[in-house]
Amino acid sequence: MSRIRSKNTKPEKMVFSMLRKQKIYFQKYYSRVTGHPDIVLPRKKVAIFIDGDFWHGYRFSKTKQRLPKGYWVDKIEGNMARDKKNRAKLRNAGWRILRVWEHEIESDLEGTTGKIIKFIKQGLAAKNFDKKCAGRDVLAIIAKDGKFYTGTNWCRNPQKKCPRLPGEDYSKCKSICKQDGHAETDAIKAAKGNARGGIMYLIGHDHCCDPCLEAMEKAGVEIVIFNKYPNGFVKTENGAK
Repeated sequence: MSRIRSKNTKPEKMVFSMLRKQKIYFQKYYSRVTGHPDIVLPRKKVAIFIDGDFWHGYRFSKTKQRLPKGYWVDKIEGNMARDKKNRAKLRNAGWRILRVWEHEIESDLEGTTGKIIKFIKQGLAAKNFDKKCAGRDVLAIIAKDGKFYTGTNWCRNPQKKCPRLPGEDYSKCKSICKQDGHAETDAIKAAKGNARGGIMYLIGHDHCCDPCLEAMEKAGVEIVIFNKYPNGFVKTENGAK
């Protein structure tokens, strides 16, 4: 039992792969909210839990009869109570939550993934993001080991609200907002593989889009700090020194 994974389980990897093929951008094991959900779209407060049947008590009333009294019963009942408490806290904080089970994924991966995608997009088609476009220059700075890696961008055709839906790629940024790129991803490119463990400072904006969050996760950026320059950073015409 001690070798059973709590992260990156086979069912989780299967779902992650399917979602990425559908260009759904998300964060894994999001540690900034209660319960560390397995799949999160932070900007839209969408959280999805992928729960193992045994450890999280699927049909526990039947399973309980086959288990010896003591540790295992107490452990699973504790997990179930904690799960319920965590989900209640998230809902009270305005999060939308979906729970899928291990057996659902193993028996019908495509159908379960479709349910997840439908949940993510549910109710979002009729409304835009409540975030404003970057109507001014945006500067992204990755700080690591005393070095700075920068990227910039701006909307040449700013909108009142971001036209992209959660999980969408950069296509509308190019076609509607006339952006050449995103500051965050440009800074990651500038780091040339040296972003892992670094801190992202984002000047001129108050959020990161889902694709940029995904890019930062892959690059290993630890945290994002908005509208604050890192210590020791000196802005010049060419970026920094």
